[in-house]
Amino acid sequence: MAFPGYVEHIGRPTPLYGVTCAMDKIMRRVRMAERKVARRTKKLETQASKFERVQHRGQMVQSQQRAGRQLGIAIKHRHEDWELGPIAPRRDVSRIDESGNYWGSIHPEQAQLDLPSMTDEQREARCAWAGGSKYLCLAVGDRVVVLDGPYKGKISPITQIHKENMTVTLGEDMLYNQSIPDSFRPKDMDYVEPAPARMPISSVRLVHPLPDPKTDVIRDVIVRELRPAGILHDRPTRRVTWGRIIPGENVKVPWPKSPPKRHPEYEIDTKRADVEERTFVPTLLRPPMPQTILDELRGRYSKFRTRHEPEYIAKIAAQEAEKQARKKSVDSMLLPVQELNRKLRQERRARGQPELTQEMLVKIGEVIAKNKALRAAGQNPMVDSVQKAVEQLSVEDKATPSEDQPKA
Repeated sequence: MAFPGYVEHIGRPTPLYGVTCAMDKIMRRVRMAERKVARRTKKLETQASKFERVQHRGQMVQSQQRAGRQLGIAIKHRHEDWELGPIAPRRDVSRIDESGNYWGSIHPEQAQLDLPSMTDEQREARCAWAGGSKYLCLAVGDRVVVLDGPYKGKISPITQIHKENMTVTLGEDMLYNQSIPDSFRPKDMDYVEPAPARMPISSVRLVHPLPDPKTDVIRDVIVRELRPAGILHDRPTRRVTWGRIIPGENVKVPWPKSPPKRHPEYEIDTKRADVEERTFVPTLLRPPMPQTILDELRGRYSKFRTRHEPEYIAKIAAQEAEKQARKKSVDSMLLPVQELNRKLRQERRARGQPELTQEMLVKIGEVIAKNKALRAAGQNPMVDSVQKAVEQLSVEDKATPSEDQPKA
């Protein structure tokens, strides 16, 4: 059975010239459209990256200026409290201070560590000790110790991991006071609300029980570094799993046990029996889905389409044949000179290449033998002929009277 656009010839399919040229043109158009879209996408990504860097730099400058301004105000208040003593102003009231926050609280952006969009280098630097951002060796339920801030030295479990800025939310025993802006504060809500503490991953370290090498007593130790190990890629589910070890100790740290997720059932949920019921049996007598659905999925008139129906291929072949016929119709409109030149070219092609006769070959041989004899005698036939021609010209010049001489 021959494919569309092919004809049977000596037991194998041979492509039609018009169809092949037309389909090659369509494929070139598709490749050109793909390259154009790729260039446009790359240009937009470059522009977006530049804009993001500029925006990130401006937001970082604003955050640093706000932190420096709040630090200066805190230093000023401390000096006032020290110098004024009993007559120092009361600051523990529901009144916004110079930094825009209530007493004993911080701004929500600082409390949530909601910094501007971080770069990949900053995210990797925060979680470098925990295996990196791709294979992070921390999970919800791990016990960590805080290394910086007011809760330095305290141990608390991780309740949430925020990978967008590489921070972790600790347990409910670590809270901070967050000032609620008036635009977001309901009438029955306080000015200050406690919220769980959020720490960057670089400010915490894992706490894991290990036996003492001397006494064999199990005790909590602070793990300074973790590395991923045994990375497995499951192709059917596209899931990646890995373990974690302490480098240099060859100690595998198990993941914390998490309770199974319970999904509540609702009345509108589909039952498992209905899902497993087989309602479609494929057959070879008809296509698995209507043609209209295929057109909706892949785009019938898309410029990136590479597969076409036989009707469309036949239409393109007819257009190509019409174009070739239009080119041949130009031959019927030639000038007389063009017709004569075409006729002469055809005659020259019909005559073929010229051939040397026997008389010509004999004459050429005589000339070659004569020149060879002259060279053997020490004479150069070419130089002699040129010299004779020069002498003949000089004799003719002397015989011709010049313009200065009087004519007879």
